[in-house]
Amino acid sequence: MASAHPSTAGEDPRFTRSRQAITEALGRLLQQMGPYPSVAAVASAAGVHRATFYNHFQSVEEAAVSLIAEDFRALRTAGPTDAQPVADPAAAALTTLEAMLETLRQRRNVFLVASAWRSPSGLMGISALLVEQVRDLRRASSGATAGAGDDVEDVYAACGINGVLSAAVGGSLGDRPEEIAARLYAVLPAWMRRPPAPTAAG
Repeated sequence: MASAHPSTAGEDPRFTRSRQAITEALGRLLQQMGPYPSVAAVASAAGVHRATFYNHFQSVEEAAVSLIAEDFRALRTAGPTDAQPVADPAAAALTTLEAMLETLRQRRNVFLVASAWRSPSGLMGISALLVEQVRDLRRASSGATAGAGDDVEDVYAACGINGVLSAAVGGSLGDRPEEIAARLYAVLPAWMRRPPAPTAAG
């Protein structure tokens, strides 16, 4: 199965352009007409053949996940990097999650379509993308325990975050950011909720 969020390093520029044309066309269609345009409709709007669509994605749902992955990559470039350790993982995580929530609310129909996709790992919707975000934050965080990694914990946190984001985007949590933030905070791994270790006075 084609990855929903591949690296574009070393790719043929035509491949990259056609992939981007497909995801952009999907975004436009979902903004105009709501969930579930057909593969034929997306391919036509992108100016590519159906076969080209299937060279990139196996379904409209997978293309929707790819579009959200692009949005998340844009958010990630504005966040911490491995060269800039995170002083407060909880604050960094909540800031990132708030930005994700705003992005997903703006692309509500894309998110609804993406929610029906099952990744090669078996995770539904954008959970696989959220696992990557948790792991990225681990790598960017200070402290040996934060960087050690725990696959089960990361998947659990990602699925919990996906559930809260789904409820928030769907409107069942209302528009109270503090309540949504509290629910998101509750599903964060313990290492994110732990206050940073004090630094030695110099």
